[in-house]
Amino acid sequence: MDLEIGTKIKIGVEYAKEHALFEAGEIIELIKGTFDEDNGLYTYESHAPAIWSDYEDDFESIYHLFGNDLENFMDCEII
Repeated sequence: MDLEIGTKIKIGVEYAKEHALFEAGEIIELIKGTFDEDNGLYTYESHAPAIWSDYEDDFESIYHLFGNDLENFMDCEII
């Protein structure tokens, strides 16, 4: 499964039940998200496929949305 910038994802019913910020059938498009990372010595900026969250006023990466190994992708569908 390739989730990269520009990919559109249709949110599934089961996923929407567990993630109140989304509705079943909603379509999200991944954009380039910017994140601050800290390696213990300094902070740097990294990029990953993400969505913008008005609720968080920040980016939500695919890792936050679907888990590190996409184990939470559930019944979502790449379209």
